[in-house]
Amino acid sequence: MHWIAADLLMFVCSVAVYVAVRKAALDKLPNQFNNLAMFAIPLVVFLIADVITRPSFALTLSQGLLIILTAIVLSYYGNAMSMRSIELAPNAGYSLVLSKSYVVLTSILAVPLFGAHLTLPAIIAIGLIVSSSALIMINPKAAHHAKSSAWVSLALGSFLCWAFLSLMAKHLIGQGIPTIVFLTYMFAIVVVCILVEMKHERVEFGVVKRHFWPFLLIGIAASGFNFFNFYAISIAPNVGYVNATNAASIGAVTVLSVILFKDELTKQKLFGVTGVILGLLLLFIWK
Repeated sequence: MHWIAADLLMFVCSVAVYVAVRKAALDKLPNQFNNLAMFAIPLVVFLIADVITRPSFALTLSQGLLIILTAIVLSYYGNAMSMRSIELAPNAGYSLVLSKSYVVLTSILAVPLFGAHLTLPAIIAIGLIVSSSALIMINPKAAHHAKSSAWVSLALGSFLCWAFLSLMAKHLIGQGIPTIVFLTYMFAIVVVCILVEMKHERVEFGVVKRHFWPFLLIGIAASGFNFFNFYAISIAPNVGYVNATNAASIGAVTVLSVILFKDELTKQKLFGVTGVILGLLLLFIWK
């Protein structure tokens, strides 16, 4: 499969995840519900794929330690810092724009680390996608006083975690670890972390049974997103190109939210969606 095909499939799945999570938020389901759905269901899917494909699960000691570090620090805590930053920020968009700008860092670091390509049109496209995403996510009317200045450091923390998650995945899969094996190990570890958190926070597990179909929808979409995301990362000429497409999915989510949830489509958001589309076209055609 060509990296652009995997990238576009990741884009579609990313949109489905965001829309499903938005519906769960409107139903006032706890964050832990979304987290468990986005890791537990994919883990089941990956285990089934493992049984069918029978890949080798052999790891060296260093690879095993790196996967544990990646799962706990970069994936689990990276997501936790992002969620907390959104809660504390004066505007949720400020936190999201800062954390999702990790695409810039991965694009640059991939050049010396993996000998990746980074052309001028790609740099322009990535800049256009990031700036256009900012137009979509930041709502000036929703700004309020920050609950704590810690939101900036938390957003920067998630920025670094997500950047190095992409780079670490590229490194480990490049060493010959099958994508499905990498995902199985990582998701198993993260699911344990989430279950411990839910028990500590006394989150009622019965919420999953009462809202099983949204839970399943989020999980299936997350399965496709993660597989195609990390597969595209492993074969793309620059991991930043895949990260940029991921960030750009917020444009499609914005349009669907207008249709499905009757969200307001302001001129600012419309300009942002247009910029994201132009950025993606530039990235794929003149990369």
